[in-house]
Amino acid sequence: MAKFIKFEIKNAATLASGTGSRDILLNVDDIENIADAANAASVIITLKSGLAQYASTFADANPTSVAGRILTLSTGLNVNSDPADTTGAGAVAITAVTVPSLSGNMPSQAVNRALTANPGGVSSKVQLALDGAGVRGTDSQMYFVQAAFSTDVTL
Repeated sequence: MAKFIKFEIKNAATLASGTGSRDILLNVDDIENIADAANAASVIITLKSGLAQYASTFADANPTSVAGRILTLSTGLNVNSDPADTTGAGAVAITAVTVPSLSGNMPSQAVNRALTANPGGVSSKVQLALDGAGVRGTDSQMYFVQAAFSTDVTL
């Protein structure tokens, strides 16, 4: 089993915006829960500890809070999305996925497969499946197009 799982975020947002294309690595030991959001629009990962681990460093970090524990990875079909128009070329919306009809194609299942993979290395990449019925040539490849850590204090 890998020590880390990697999420490749693909979009057209600028790197300076903090939301541009990048890789996100998560320590597998920090993952508490994985769930799909409605319509497979995102996968929500709850971490065992968020900002609470820095309670001695940040005065506002409450050790009993869940703030910073929620990672939301938005899914989409287009890698040219830039909903916030960070490039100044005009906003490009995220093309919504068609809800997979195969439970094994749900985004959470791709994360589970990466968690249980044996890559022979330090990290395992999460590769999303096709949307809809999962038929190559008919249905589309899903991508992670946005990622955000929540500062919300409720689950």
